[in-house]
Amino acid sequence: MGTLGGRVALVTGAGRGIGRAIAQDLAARGADVALFDLQSPDEAATALAAAYGVRTLAVTADVSDEASVNEGCAQVLRELGPVSVLVNNAGIMQRQSADHHTLPASDMQRMLSVHVGGTAIMCAAVLPGMRTQGFGRIVNLSSVIGLVGLQRRTAYSTAKAAIAGLTRGLALENGRHGVTVNAVAPGYVLTDVLLEKMRLGTLDHDLFAERSAVGRWARPEEIARVVGFLAEPASGFITAAIWPVDGGYAANGNPGEALGPLQALDAASH
Repeated sequence: MGTLGGRVALVTGAGRGIGRAIAQDLAARGADVALFDLQSPDEAATALAAAYGVRTLAVTADVSDEASVNEGCAQVLRELGPVSVLVNNAGIMQRQSADHHTLPASDMQRMLSVHVGGTAIMCAAVLPGMRTQGFGRIVNLSSVIGLVGLQRRTAYSTAKAAIAGLTRGLALENGRHGVTVNAVAPGYVLTDVLLEKMRLGTLDHDLFAERSAVGRWARPEEIARVVGFLAEPASGFITAAIWPVDGGYAANGNPGEALGPLQALDAASH
C-alpha cells in the first residue's frame, strides 16, 4: 500500500494532459481516484484502475456550476468515500488576439468563472469533510503566467494570479484543522496536444524552450510529481505556498512573447 493508500483523491480536468498525469501519480501512491472532467473521463479512469489496482470513478462535471459539483461530490462520497485530496486542475485557455481593452467582458468573466470560481466551488464542496476527518490536502493549479503576466493573455494571467490569493486565504482558514492548501504554477508543458502540433510543424517549440533555464519544456509527469508530493501526509508543514515548476522561466523575467507563436497553445490541455 502506498503513502496515500486508503485515501480518496479527486482531480478536476483529469481526462487528459496534466490532469491525467496527476491522477496517475496519485493512483501510483495508492489513492483511490475520482476523475472530474467536462467531457467523460471514463477511459482514463478505466486505465488507472487496471494499471494500479485502485478504485476509480469517472464523473462528468462542470466545475463552474455549483449544482454540478455538488452532485458529483455526492457521487464520490457514495461510491468511494470522503475526499482527502483535492487537485483543482480544470481550466480553459484564453483565445485572445488583441489587447485587453478589445476583449469582451464576457470572455474575462468566463475565464474567472472557470479558474477562480471553479476552484472556490470545489474547495467549498470538500472542505467540511476534510475538517471532519482532521486531514486534507488541496493543491490548486496556477501558472507561471499568473506570476509574471503575459501580453494579450490578461484574462488568463489574472485568473491564475487570483488562484494564489485564494490558496493563501484557504490555507490560513484551515491549517489548524489538518488541511493544507498549496498551489503549483507550471511553466510550458508538453501535453499530447502540443506534441502533435510539434509533429505537424505548427508549434515553435524552441522559442519557448530557450526562455527557461533548463532549455526545455516540462513533461506532465514532472508537474504531477510535485502535486503528489504536496498531497502526501508527510507534507503537512507545507501550506499557503505557490510552487513554480517552470524550469526557471519566471526567474528569467517576462520575455513578452509576440502573440503569433502563442496561437499554437490555445488548444493545449491543462
